Amino acid sequence: MARSAPSGYVLKFISGKYQGGEFPLEWNQELIIGRSSDLEMVLVEDMVSRHHAKITTTDSEIWIADNGSTNGTFVNGEKITTVRLKQGDRILIGTSIIKLVYEDPSKQPKADPMFQPPPGRGDGSKTVPPGHTQHGTGGVLSGMIDQVPLPDLLQLFGSSKKSGCLIINSEGKDGHIYLRDGRVYGATINGVATATMEKGFYRMMTWTTGSFMLDANLATEFENSINESVESLMMEGMRILDEILNLGPNVPDYNMHLAIPVPLVPPLRNLTPELLDTLQLVHNYGHVETVLNKSLASDLETLQDVVYLIENDFLREDA
Repeated sequence: MARSAPSGYVLKFISGKYQGGEFPLEWNQELIIGRSSDLEMVLVEDMVSRHHAKITTTDSEIWIADNGSTNGTFVNGEKITTVRLKQGDRILIGTSIIKLVYEDPSKQPKADPMFQPPPGRGDGSKTVPPGHTQHGTGGVLSGMIDQVPLPDLLQLFGSSKKSGCLIINSEGKDGHIYLRDGRVYGATINGVATATMEKGFYRMMTWTTGSFMLDANLATEFENSINESVESLMMEGMRILDEILNLGPNVPDYNMHLAIPVPLVPPLRNLTPELLDTLQLVHNYGHVETVLNKSLASDLETLQDVVYLIENDFLREDA
């Protein structure tokens, strides 16, 4: 039965097997979250302790405390002991991301005080892609990156030292980011590794719509793996994105095809060796994203070359 939220605050499950569920909060309430069946909010999964965390409301404040759980409680990517919550905060418990939202108390949000796994989920069955292995019992965490932006999501996974494969589907593209104890060791887009896998990671950081799924049971090996913290990769990714945005209106769409004009009027001797390398890549592949994948330089450096070559009539859009 739906219940009102006297406080106006609702715990909304935005990821995990309880995604879409809501739990209204009352003032002056103590709410224990855990796996034990005698609790008011029951999360049935291995990564949740029997009495995992406690949410306490006063006349005007909402607090959350970890109850010494095995896997910890995280708020906005930070492992917590006790912290005051505010509207918009994201809580990670097990494989569930819960957002504290404020809604008009006159509305009647749907809420079920006893959370149970939805049909067909939680049995651990899945198909393992070729080249991958299964390990552990961490389970699957899923949701929409429209609600949980990738930078926030990755920061949370880094802080909570998650392992597995983060699978992202965005506008027809299929991205995979591989994590081991919160560190990134691989990244592919549409099953293809870029010349350096960091480039694939940086590119995925720009995706703002679509779905994600962290499968803690998937792993693979790479010949040239990376071993970087999520934080350092994100900082560099944001710097690269800002620089690309500053290149101006002639930055080509990644799906565009480019070609060398015939006849080619400007002399090739005016080009540096780096520009000649980029020109050769365009001649060989044409497709902008493939050129970026094949280039040993960063996306920023390669796009700088491409913009220069377009503006100086060495390249044109291939009709």
